[in-house]
Amino acid sequence: MAIVEAVAAATNEEMTDLPPLHETIEASALNTLLDRQSSSVAVSFQYAGTDISVAEDGGIEVRVDGLPRESE
Repeated sequence: MAIVEAVAAATNEEMTDLPPLHETIEASALNTLLDRQSSSVAVSFQYAGTDISVAEDGGIEVRVDGLPRESE
């Protein structure tokens, strides 16, 4: 849900106006990757016309038109 909230804030859209996140990425697989503590992991993907990067510490970066808008 944090990813959808971050994208909504970065794009000035309502969360309910964004497509379901599960149509873009499998949330359980994302959580599994980020929960591993063996190495540094970051996952990047596109969602609702934005580029998303999620770090293992939970940091979310949303890029709109190539410009970063970070969220915690």
